[in-house]
Amino acid sequence: MLKYGGSVLLAVFILTGCAGTVHRDNNALKSNFAADSVSEVEVQMTDEAQKLQTDNTQFSTNDLLGYIERKLDGQNLLKNNAPYRLQVTVTRFRIRSAFSAVMWGIMAGTDSVEGKVRVLDRDGKQVHSFDVSASYGLGGLAGGQDGMRMNWLYGKFAELTIAELTGKTEFTNVKTDRKDAVKSKSTTEAKSTSKHLFTIPDDSNFAPLENADAIPYVNQHAKDSYALYLTRQKPRAYVIADSGAWAYRVGKDALTNALVACESRTQSTCYPYAIDDHVVWQTDDVARNAIRRKVLAEIAAGQNAGRAVQSTETVVQKAQQTEK
Repeated sequence: MLKYGGSVLLAVFILTGCAGTVHRDNNALKSNFAADSVSEVEVQMTDEAQKLQTDNTQFSTNDLLGYIERKLDGQNLLKNNAPYRLQVTVTRFRIRSAFSAVMWGIMAGTDSVEGKVRVLDRDGKQVHSFDVSASYGLGGLAGGQDGMRMNWLYGKFAELTIAELTGKTEFTNVKTDRKDAVKSKSTTEAKSTSKHLFTIPDDSNFAPLENADAIPYVNQHAKDSYALYLTRQKPRAYVIADSGAWAYRVGKDALTNALVACESRTQSTCYPYAIDDHVVWQTDDVARNAIRRKVLAEIAAGQNAGRAVQSTETVVQKAQQTEK
């Protein structure tokens, strides 16, 4: 059992630590643009990004350019007579020190690079534009070395850029801010149709459902994964903790399973942020705890009809024992 548990934890860290997304300017989930080649690639930085270079000396626009050009050339996409050229503007990046990456791994945050990619025709007119984000959070002696971290970041950024350029971006790599684009069912669906074992709390009005950037405490990968959460079938639940831990699950036991997954990564208590299409997060500690206790009590009551109701924490504890 320990062997399998270790494998699960390793998979969790890999999924949490390494990610990449594409965000199109028109917020579309599908792109109508595809190029078969480009004539040249330019990589530059914004003024704000240049200010970050002092504290992030490992990052190099020349190295990123080299990765993109090699991947393009490897797929026969770099041609002198091509009708398009690629302009990449790095907008933000953050690279952990070698010591922090090796010693603390993802606890020291993630390495990341973000940029705006523009596809221009021969006249310099923009024909397609999108944002690319890549992050890497692994550490230790194997995963925390500068070479491995930077190679992964450059490679992932180049991979996503070329996939979007050629119209081959995977759906799971697309980030969108549009509520209607990511939801599989109408927002008018009544709460009573949910198959949760509890009554979904009222919307807290903390933030619009689709606004992943509003989610407190969590890192960029968690926010990127929230867009994927919004595409999942209901019932579903997304939970967070003030330590930065997070998780989402789908199915009848989505909330309890998400709490178990989240609390296995932190010493803090996890709370519901969103349930189905409803943001229920409360900024007030008392209100947040009240919601957690209420829904867990209802779950316990539903699981123990005709018997004494368990405490609000017993549901999560039993689920944790089952996981083990």
